[in-house]
Amino acid sequence: VMLALVTLAVQADAPLTDERLDNLLGAMDELQPVMEQVSQRLASLPEDERPPRLDPRAEDFDPEAMAESMTEALEKVDADSDVRRVAEKNGFDSVEELLEVQARVMMGFLAQTQEAMMNNPNVPEQARQKMKQQFGNIADKVSDNDREVLERNKQKIMDFMQAQARKQQNMQQQQPTN
Repeated sequence: VMLALVTLAVQADAPLTDERLDNLLGAMDELQPVMEQVSQRLASLPEDERPPRLDPRAEDFDPEAMAESMTEALEKVDADSDVRRVAEKNGFDSVEELLEVQARVMMGFLAQTQEAMMNNPNVPEQARQKMKQQFGNIADKVSDNDREVLERNKQKIMDFMQAQARKQQNMQQQQPTN
């Protein structure tokens, strides 16, 4: 019985599903400019008022903690209503659900990148050490369910990221040079 309770506690509020992943990818175009504004507003706050930066190596670092700290940050700079609008428009029940799904995708992606680096004999030892220093054992914090969803949707995520990179390039090319 105890084991079942522990397993339940670890089960997240918003585990990844194909649908949640699609919702997140659909929301990103609207979400990114909002999040950039949030970053700028947070950066302009005095040091002691900024939310603490999360350390991916910390024991208690997980998608829920990440989402919670982001939610607090949004409230601090009055951007929670902007993100809520994006969340609801894209099929999420709450800002927290959107942020948790985003955190799960980010963590899963980091874990996959880290594992690929660690298992690649061509990656220099120095680079592996640096990766481990930065992200610790992040792979252990990604649930089997999240891994399966990310694996199943790998191509969709890659296509999305390539499209985002192209948009960035186009925007930079459109900016007038002095």
